[in-house]
Amino acid sequence: MAAANKINNTFAVILSTTLALKLILSVWFPVTGDEAYFVLWGKYPDYGFYDHPPMLGWWLTAQLWVSDALWWLRLPSVLVTTGIGWTIYQLLRKHDDRVAAWAASLYLLAPINLLGIVIANDVPLLFWGFLAVLAFYRAQADDHPGWYLLSGALLGLAFLSKFFAGVLGIAFALYVLLFVRRGIKPWIGIGLVLLAALPGVAVNLLWNYNHCWNNYLFNLFNRTRESGLSLTNIGIYLVVLIYALTPPVAYYLYQARSGLVAAMRSRQGLFVGLFLIGIALFSVVAARQPFGLHWLLVFYPLLFLGLPAVLSEQVLSTCFRFMVPFAAIHVLVVVSLLMMPVSAFRVLAGPYPFIVFGTYTNEILAKLDRIEGDYIYATDNYTVSATAAYRGNRRVIVFGGGSQHGRQDDLLTDFRELDGRNILVLRFSPHSRQDIEPYFDRVTFREIEVQGAKYYLALGQGFRYRAYRDAVLRHIHDTYYKIPAYLPVGGCYMRDRYFSEDSQGG
Repeated sequence: MAAANKINNTFAVILSTTLALKLILSVWFPVTGDEAYFVLWGKYPDYGFYDHPPMLGWWLTAQLWVSDALWWLRLPSVLVTTGIGWTIYQLLRKHDDRVAAWAASLYLLAPINLLGIVIANDVPLLFWGFLAVLAFYRAQADDHPGWYLLSGALLGLAFLSKFFAGVLGIAFALYVLLFVRRGIKPWIGIGLVLLAALPGVAVNLLWNYNHCWNNYLFNLFNRTRESGLSLTNIGIYLVVLIYALTPPVAYYLYQARSGLVAAMRSRQGLFVGLFLIGIALFSVVAARQPFGLHWLLVFYPLLFLGLPAVLSEQVLSTCFRFMVPFAAIHVLVVVSLLMMPVSAFRVLAGPYPFIVFGTYTNEILAKLDRIEGDYIYATDNYTVSATAAYRGNRRVIVFGGGSQHGRQDDLLTDFRELDGRNILVLRFSPHSRQDIEPYFDRVTFREIEVQGAKYYLALGQGFRYRAYRDAVLRHIHDTYYKIPAYLPVGGCYMRDRYFSEDSQGG
């Protein structure tokens, strides 16, 4: 009893300490460009967004009703991983308190969770996906259709968070195919999962049908143009995977490989089975494009729920003894970087203006505000525009071609309405005159400096919409909005707004 109390107390300390640390970091860590971009989703709610389905935007819209404070908007990122760690402990302690504490502590201390405090659409994916797995796990007890339907409904909500939910759905079906031997009922259950998930899929399809098929063009075409089979990508995938598992866990799983199949056929082994199927599916994609650590998030808790079915208590405690200093090193590095003055990063010539801009956004905007004239602010980069919009509480548009990423501003900005207006374009490198002058009646170029970082301004007066449409918007349309002929199109704002017959007189 005393030993059990001691391990329970150890877990309570880890749970509370990691929660406190994440809350501190959520206040301390500066806003990232991607976070500011996501906040725009919340400020302009819709049932879909350019890059991804709408769930994160819906969460942020609800939060923004209360406050736009960064720590508040990051709170779901903090609480979801902490809540999952607590849930892992509660589920496993029914069998063994000590094993439950080791496994849940490993999850909480893993750097991907300990430092994962930023706003990201992986967070609602993780939340709904984890609940979908728990319902699917419960359904395996008696093949009750209600649990399968609940799992599918939750999977549909996960799909409305991020398309990686589809990988989780495939993993459900493959697990039944490979490891479940109960006749037809589990397959009826998979059908019910699919049926219940369909409303979430339908919402996403409807939005894309009415919005140029943005999500599918972005994820399947625009962002994968340079992709191809690469041994380097495979190597990156293996390294990131070992890092995420941590070397001891990876080593002991390899040692236990002969018993993995038998373990995965057990009810508790469902979790490790789904995890291994997930990383096998991701390996196919990772062979063609660089792997991101965040890809793993929806499957990551399942590893720790499934470890007790494969590894002994002694092995788990050994892994825990590695994880504590491993996590501490990560925290010390991040805290040290946060404590350094911005000027210390001046040696990083390329990133330095971005670092200064993210830290001194309002000071830079104040310099722009002192420029005489009524200007609409713009940059040529979606993260810079989003950061300025969030920190300065104003609209900052994207001017120019941009990239395949972050094109939500194409939906928000109607350049027809800016015809004849003045636009100030801020860049981090000198402007090319031919990229600016054809689109204004008159342009003046200036420079400003903040904390040793230079920023380059083009003050354009009298915006020429038609010239901009025929050159820049036409290039954007032809590059990022090439809808395959086989897809039916209900609406496409880039076509309808700028290039339909009705718009040509604009």
